[in-house]
Amino acid sequence: MLAIQLLQAQTALKIISYNVYNYFESEAARKARFVTWAKAQQADVIAYQELLNITAGELKSLGEAIGHPYTALAKEKGYSVGISSKYPITEVKRVIEGMHHGFMTAKIEDLNFVVVHLSPFKHEKRREEVALISDSLQRWAISKKILIMGDMNSLSASDSMSYNRHDRLTPMLKSDSSSNLSNAINGKLDYEVPAYLIQKGFIDTWSMKTKGFNFSYPTLVFGPVPDASKERIDYIFISSDLQKNATKPIIVKDAMTDQLSDHYPISILLVPPHS
Repeated sequence: MLAIQLLQAQTALKIISYNVYNYFESEAARKARFVTWAKAQQADVIAYQELLNITAGELKSLGEAIGHPYTALAKEKGYSVGISSKYPITEVKRVIEGMHHGFMTAKIEDLNFVVVHLSPFKHEKRREEVALISDSLQRWAISKKILIMGDMNSLSASDSMSYNRHDRLTPMLKSDSSSNLSNAINGKLDYEVPAYLIQKGFIDTWSMKTKGFNFSYPTLVFGPVPDASKERIDYIFISSDLQKNATKPIIVKDAMTDQLSDHYPISILLVPPHS
């Protein structure tokens, strides 16, 4: 057993997903703090959301600054997703049409990474988007060694006890009414996206390894967070064949991540299967 644990410690990839808040609000000082933080994390792969109006060259420079010589970007205009890695990135596919922000897939160390950022405004759109992602993977014959990760703007039913206790629904309904949104469904909280992925056989790594609620949004960047505003909307889902390979799901909370973005980064360790 000890030998297996030592082997996993040596070979596991550290994978992070991070909504980087309008690309750190285009603030040079905030970007510099991220570089310092990311270097200390020593992640092998980072998936990004909210890379706002960033060029492929800018993402490449960011990657090089944190020790990730390989990068890929979904698009250069508007809100984009992207990925950086210590290891080569191949088989990149990008889907923009039909998506609020777009999504992309990429192969790294024989793993299929799917980086997503779903609509923040309407549950109907999120449902369409997650179906499009699933259909695309099926069309591309990507069925194993999959990680679907990012800001899904949808709650998980596994956290419903906390949401009910702290009445997450009331402020969401008020927001929907005042801003012409539809994040709630028929007066109830939206649990559709995680439920859809679970029905398709994917596993929420946080729920797999962790008991109890924790939130990924919002951070302290806007000040103290009331319990009724706390949400876990950032996820790393894995295909069932990777279940034994994934460990240590973490919502990374420290003095840096309290202020870098309005989302906290999430991470897992994963041993790539070599078969």
